[in-house]
Amino acid sequence: MRAYISENASKKIISALALEGFSVVLLPPHGRLPSPVSSHADMLALLADGTLFTDAEYGANVEGFESASRIECNFGKKYPSDVPLNIAVVGRHVFCNTKTASVKVIACLEKIGKTIHHVNQGYAHCSTLILSDRAIITADSGIYSTATEAGLDALKIAEGHISLPPYSYGFIGGASGATDSAIYFCGSLTHHPDGEKIRDFCAQYGKNAVELSEDPLTDLGGILFV
Repeated sequence: MRAYISENASKKIISALALEGFSVVLLPPHGRLPSPVSSHADMLALLADGTLFTDAEYGANVEGFESASRIECNFGKKYPSDVPLNIAVVGRHVFCNTKTASVKVIACLEKIGKTIHHVNQGYAHCSTLILSDRAIITADSGIYSTATEAGLDALKIAEGHISLPPYSYGFIGGASGATDSAIYFCGSLTHHPDGEKIRDFCAQYGKNAVELSEDPLTDLGGILFV
């Protein structure tokens, strides 16, 4: 299985993923996205029921993206033109700001039976750790409320405590990635005030919490496992 992660990931994290048996692919930056997040998987791609969506221009230059569904994202340096693919797909539910997410992608998701839920958070995927089709972790109040109303189990954690220079803080979705058996964290939960709650919630859903370094959690745009 490939693990796609920002080229800005530390050597510790890259080595840890390789030791876990993954083929690590470092994502290059997209020139039309803001520099700090230009190589972030949750900005550049979206995986939904086996279909990988990515920007048409970008997908042509990334290993393994050859068969992706490529769309014209018209990325830009400023919000909201940086978030057309920042959509959280949780089972049959989709959480996104419908005013900023790609209309084409939303239409595709509706076509395969997904229920679209509007949230004010444009960085919905960044803000959401997707544990399973039934459970998420987020610090975003709007996503938390909408998810619980939709019948999902959601753990609300403290905002911040995740590094994303030069911004004030990053997001839990951007500091993690999920497989069927584990949640991989870009750093250690020890530094997060809700670290134990996060570990326990992962365990509740049969997921092992794997910390890829002893450093504080860092938002690298998440890890995309394909």
